[in-house]
Formats: sequence, structure tokens, C-alpha cells
Amino acid sequence: MEPPASRLTRLLVGFILPLMVVISISILNGGGFSSDAMVAVPTLVVVLAGILLGVVVAGRERRHGNWITDSWISREPEDEMLSRLESERNEASMQDLGSKWAKMEMERLESKHGEE
Repeated sequence: MEPPASRLTRLLVGFILPLMVVISISILNGGGFSSDAMVAVPTLVVVLAGILLGVVVAGRERRHGNWITDSWISREPEDEMLSRLESERNEASMQDLGSKWAKMEMERLESKHGEE
């Protein structure tokens, strides 16, 4: 299984290349769009998507957790991610979360109203 970052990389490349072709054709035709502002918006989108692509690709060889985009887009493989999430869930002991919540609510109500 591949990490979500590699899927995003393929998605961005598939988004950027056709948009660049459309922008190139419109510039070469000299008026495919009604004004220069119509060319500027897709160009800005391509530049921003290219920056995001560059950041994701630049962090590819780094260890997970040490890169800017790691909080947004995970670079760890799915099997490692699943095992990490399972261990975090076990540490949080999700099984008795409902009883802990009920105890906390009962204590809050008792302290608020001063009665049992």
C-alpha cells in the first residue's frame, strides 16, 4: 500500500499538466481568453499547486514527522499508519471512555449543585 502523499503527488501532476497545456494554448492563440486576467487566474492556480507539489516531493526522503506537510498529508505507508493508530487507540483505552465520561459528568454536576 502506498502513502497518501504519493497519491497526492500523482493527483497534482495530473491536475497541473493539463492546466498548463490549456494556458499554453490560450497564450499561443493570443486571445483564447477574453482578457489577460482570465489567463492570470489559472496561472496562479498552477503556481500554487506546483509549490505544494514541490514541498511534498522535497519531503519524500525525510523521516515522517519532520516535514512541514506531515500534519496535513501523511507520508507513512498505510500499514504503518494503521498499526500506529491502533497502538494510540489502545493507549487511550477507548473501551471505557463512556464510563470515564459519565464519572466526570457526575462529579461536575455534584460540585455544581452541591448534592448527590
